[in-house]
Amino acid sequence: MNYKLTRNPLNYKISFLLILLFLSCSDEELASLSFFVIPENAGSIEYDGNQNVTIGSNLKLEAVSNTSYEFVRWSGDISGSENPIDVVVNSDLNVVAEFQESNIILPDSDNDGVPDEIDLCPNSDNSLAVDENGCEVINEFDQSYVMVWGDEFNYYGKPDPELWHHQTLPPNPDGGWWNGELQHYTDDLTNSYVDNGSLKIVSIKENHVVNGVGRDYTSARLNSKFVFKYGRVDVRAKLPQSEGTWPAIWTLGANINELGNYHKDQYGSVGWPSCGEIDIMEQNGWDKNKLYGTFHWAAPNGSYASYGEVTDLNSSSDFRIYTVEWTKDLIKIMVDNQVYTVMNNNDQVPFDNSHYLLLNIAMGGNLGGNVSPSYSSDIMELDYVRVFQKK
Repeated sequence: MNYKLTRNPLNYKISFLLILLFLSCSDEELASLSFFVIPENAGSIEYDGNQNVTIGSNLKLEAVSNTSYEFVRWSGDISGSENPIDVVVNSDLNVVAEFQESNIILPDSDNDGVPDEIDLCPNSDNSLAVDENGCEVINEFDQSYVMVWGDEFNYYGKPDPELWHHQTLPPNPDGGWWNGELQHYTDDLTNSYVDNGSLKIVSIKENHVVNGVGRDYTSARLNSKFVFKYGRVDVRAKLPQSEGTWPAIWTLGANINELGNYHKDQYGSVGWPSCGEIDIMEQNGWDKNKLYGTFHWAAPNGSYASYGEVTDLNSSSDFRIYTVEWTKDLIKIMVDNQVYTVMNNNDQVPFDNSHYLLLNIAMGGNLGGNVSPSYSSDIMELDYVRVFQKK
């Protein structure tokens, strides 16, 4: 029989668990066996023995890997890398078989990451993102856009470190974050994890200290390691509903050299707002039906400037698609492909440098407001993040 499990933010979550409770007419004490496999779909555990497993009996277990995976080790109530392995059943057993992707390199003539044997588009441009069939991904709303980067969150555990960076060092000289916010950001699995096809960013009421400064809430703030200039960004997400939460999907100019961010001074070294900021979505903390699309920048004389609009929409109960469409002449912010904020792009509003994406939930502060005393935790759930550019 086969048993499987997947990873979750706290430890391991059973995705498919069969507990064998063996019945016997004898007086022998029976054992309960729980088998788990990680990651999901990597393989199975098989055993050769009597169906009625009793305390003191011997059991031979074998980890059988699926294509492109290889067995690594046993864990749980047994340990080691021997496979098959003989086990003496002295008590109920929880057995975990851990696998990893194998190093077998399959032919991939167009270098798109999809092996030739299953590639339906064998001559695709390897600078573009492709689907599981090796074909370019066209934007569902505007077919003139093709996907160049993204994350579908079809895996388990921490956000993909090749795509995302956790920004955890507070940049404010007071040891916290800007805007009167009440949280610290962490890279803990409890604050950000991928499970069941979506990224969860979780804000939690708990004390956390960074560099001697304590805060009463934790959350996560992710930077994309990918930068882009112009194009279209679509993020499908469901927002938190608790009073005091301030979720945001936004961009900053990659030339900002903010403490703890991923890009540092690789693209320049300016402050805010000279770098430019595009708030694709910010949700009000005390009125969860209000969404903000806002632009921030430095005027030619160096002074702060901004422009934005507000739309009324319940985004806590349903997934919505949050979009920015950015060209050298015009920037549009949309929800479900409906435009609600538009700004001309020119020398007076210089959004002409590369930007990166940020995903986070702040607590309290300017747009979060008061946090309910009964608050414990809430989630922003993201189904996908996709960046497109013109063909």
